[in-house]
Amino acid sequence: MSDIKADRVLRPLDAKAAFDVVEIDKQTYRGVKPLRKPAKEIRGVYGGNIVGQGILVAMRSSPSGFTPNSVHSHFIKAVNEETPLIWKVEEVSTGKSFATRKLRALQDDVVVFTSMVSLTSKNSASKTGHKDSTQMEYSVPPGKTLTTQSLKGEPSAYAALPLFVYQKFYEDQKDKDTYAFQLRWGIKDDANFYQEHQNVTPEFKYVGLTILTDWVAVELAVPHVGMEVPPKFETSIDHNIYYHEDDFDIDQWFVYVLGFKWIGNDRALVKADLYTEDNKHVVTIVQERLYITSSKL
Repeated sequence: MSDIKADRVLRPLDAKAAFDVVEIDKQTYRGVKPLRKPAKEIRGVYGGNIVGQGILVAMRSSPSGFTPNSVHSHFIKAVNEETPLIWKVEEVSTGKSFATRKLRALQDDVVVFTSMVSLTSKNSASKTGHKDSTQMEYSVPPGKTLTTQSLKGEPSAYAALPLFVYQKFYEDQKDKDTYAFQLRWGIKDDANFYQEHQNVTPEFKYVGLTILTDWVAVELAVPHVGMEVPPKFETSIDHNIYYHEDDFDIDQWFVYVLGFKWIGNDRALVKADLYTEDNKHVVTIVQERLYITSSKL
């Protein structure tokens, strides 16, 4: 601890203590503790925490060695911070390469979240040797983002406590149709904050990555893409993730590149991509949001 130079040393990010689940039976799991909201004034628990715990349940209910391939989820009702989620799992299929699990999260006997999770045993390039088989370039498209050295106020971060999410902003944006920023789960090597990681086992690195995927910062993208009417109210309706790689380290900054695909009828469809510090494309995100610009609420 004596070598830590950050202004604020935060309580450790204990992944197991915050997000673990216990198995009640083969079809039922329960969170060890309630999940957290972004702030007291926010209506419900942060959606990324819910999807992240669901990924953990899907992995626990699948054979060893299976990791997330995709998740298609819907937020049904706001989740409170008072009681842990109860997870009901249906085994849809289990094969040699893929497994599918249907999840329902309940709180106070009411369904608040549903998801269909696909898992695979073939998402690791280091194990399959298939990294170059498609001849695709797994990197941030040229001109989309700036280098880390061009970040505003380096080194500094915006901390979203108590969610363990930290964010950095680019000083300029090279692409007019997307908005890029950096974020991470837990933090170190920063002048303002330090947070030790604890119990971030291989399965919990997927919890952390999934938590980051829901950091859909439309309030940053709206002015950048030249939209003149910001939403009066907006929240996520669903959340869909495609996991491209097992070979990543959760203890790093990720580049999040966000763009609008469609807006209308009080809804907005957004697409985002998540890249590692060495420009490896690890995740694609598609989300529909309730996006109300009128005053009818």
